[in-house]
Amino acid sequence: MRKRVSQASMKDRIPKSTSFEFLDYHSHDDPKPGPEISVKSDAFWSYCGPLLSGPEDMPSNLDDWSAASLSSPLLPLLLPFLAFANAFIAQQGLDHYWVTIRATKATGEFDQPRWHTDDLFFSADGSGGLRAPAGEKKKKTPLPTKRRKLDLQTDWKLCTTLLGPSTMFIPSAHQARARETQRTTKRALATDHACTSIRCLGCAATAEAVRSRLADELAPLGRAQAASGACAFFRIGEDGGAVHSEPGMGRGDRIFVNVVPGRRDELGRLMTTWGMGFPRAWWIAPAVPSGREAGLWKY
Repeated sequence: MRKRVSQASMKDRIPKSTSFEFLDYHSHDDPKPGPEISVKSDAFWSYCGPLLSGPEDMPSNLDDWSAASLSSPLLPLLLPFLAFANAFIAQQGLDHYWVTIRATKATGEFDQPRWHTDDLFFSADGSGGLRAPAGEKKKKTPLPTKRRKLDLQTDWKLCTTLLGPSTMFIPSAHQARARETQRTTKRALATDHACTSIRCLGCAATAEAVRSRLADELAPLGRAQAASGACAFFRIGEDGGAVHSEPGMGRGDRIFVNVVPGRRDELGRLMTTWGMGFPRAWWIAPAVPSGREAGLWKY
């Protein structure tokens, strides 16, 4: 039987030198899951705001999304993980997060792994993140004190899989080697081009070339995956983040939950950058008839 991490010891469970760790979140007191669940169509639901304390606190559009995308209610599966995530994040002195739930039907898109590290979300000086060209690091400049206080609060996040295979990680012993391989591969395959769009074809071609080479070069290092009832704590950022990939999804449906913790100012600023209100919950299900493809809820 796996040892459960007590809430009292959560703060001490933040690993200091490893890039990821698997943490059990189920207990004998958790409610029994409801009917077996399946995915009706690819869809995602997102919420960005204060910690959600329980069923009565959940945005109402989660039920709409669940009804449109899943065969049965999601809450019996989601709540045990969310309770653990809330307590874990609160122990770190934070009380806001960005939660994304992604439901997918079987697909061969990740038969070839997509090894990568996640970007730093809240870097106030603009370094890193999705806008940094491959193979290039922006020069950091000193920030005014006020802005520096709003800079990166967390360099980690949590994820779990409620249905289907878990996220794959390069084993801890090989993470440093995998990060160095990722850096050198990006530099070697980067192309010199003018990037004028978020859907830049030059960047896409580079990303595919990097993906293919990393799949070959990192294959001998092996992979690690969380067991059922466990979540992954892992670091983000190119310098110390965990190298991971979506798993192969060709055998069935998958429901994945991603949790990015942060401070109100950080998450609010992120939503503002995208032209969205805060707090907010929204969902997209492309197969749902027009007029129900997105929902909005806020305090």
